[in-house]
Formats: sequence, C-alpha cells, structure tokens
Amino acid sequence: MKKAIVTYETFHGSAKKVAQTIADKINCKCINVDTPFEAEDLREINTVILVFNFRGPYTAQLTKLYLSRVKDQLKTKNVILVGEGLFSEKEFPIVAQEIYDNNPSKTFNKFFVNGQLRVETLFPEERALLDKFSQLTGMEIKDMGQLDLNKAEQVALEIEKLLESDEFNEVVEEAPKSDTKWVCSVCGYVHEGENPPEKCPLCGVPSSKFRKVD
Repeated sequence: MKKAIVTYETFHGSAKKVAQTIADKINCKCINVDTPFEAEDLREINTVILVFNFRGPYTAQLTKLYLSRVKDQLKTKNVILVGEGLFSEKEFPIVAQEIYDNNPSKTFNKFFVNGQLRVETLFPEERALLDKFSQLTGMEIKDMGQLDLNKAEQVALEIEKLLESDEFNEVVEEAPKSDTKWVCSVCGYVHEGENPPEKCPLCGVPSSKFRKVD
C-alpha cells in the first residue's frame, strides 16, 4: 500500500475529528489545508483524502483554493472526498461531481458523514445567513444533528480497503517535473510549469501578471 495523506478544513472542529479518525485508521499524516502543502513531496504520495464541510462557505472556499494549487499534481493521484455536513446525503454526489469535474484525478471516490450544528459556535456571517433564513421561513434555528463518528469509522475501513486494492496501487508514470517557475507579481504565488497559469489561484490576476524566475 502506497503513501496517503488526509487533509481537512474546519472552523468548528467536526471535520477535523472525521479526518483524524480516518488518518488514525490508515496510519498516515493528517494536516489542515491551511498548512503550506507545497512542502510535502507529492511524488511520494499516491492518495489524497480531502475532508471538509463543503456547505460551509469558508471551508469550501479554502478547500477549493487548496485544490487549485495542486490541481496538476492530482491528475496522477487517487482522490477521496469525505463530506461532513447536515444536509441530505442525496445532495452530496452533485457537489462532489462538481469538485471532480474541476479537478480530475486518476481515481475518485466519495463518502458522506453526518455532521452537526451548534448555534453558539457559529461565526457572525453564518449566524446572519441563518437569521435571514429564519425570517423568510418562520423556522427557528436551533442546535441540530450529531456528528456520526461511527460512520466516520466505517468510512475509514472502506478507505483502508481501497488503499489496498490493485486499482489504487497501479503504477502511473508521472510527467517530468518542470524546472521553470513563474511568480505572481501581485501576491507572490509560485507556479511550476512551462507556461504561467491562466490566472493566479490565490489572487485571481491574469497570466500577464506573472514573471518568469531565472
């Protein structure tokens, strides 16, 4: 079984608990996507497991930003998405497919774990959205749900089986790494490749704002 890593993005801690449950089971590193992941040598990793509550505006945005930074490298990796949240599990594949379409990979699997909501822990922006929803619908917003760590453990077992499968351990020849680097003149983001990206994944400026590093 080749090397895997679990990444997560969380504000209230539930996604971190799910991520750690999985990492403990498969005995691999578990990091927050806020950590500069470029320091990790992705050539030594064949599976990236992403855990986050993608209905949370911040966690979704930060996870998608992380994906944009490693998009080219993920093309030869196995990607597993673990969604944690309160909405219907039927909605999960739709959002997951959107993520995959924008970040294709060697293999792609998805799992869902029921999450929770604790009103007193919400950020002001999140509370404002819920208050507006409450006014429009007349529904009271209160604590609901419970983080299903038993399901997280089941997901960890299924992921462990995937990691041992022939499909996941099939050798994929990676494209040679380019020595050419481009730096965004606005935010300092560094891109590796023969050409600069169409736009900076961090600040959004066009490729014309990138300069080649000699």
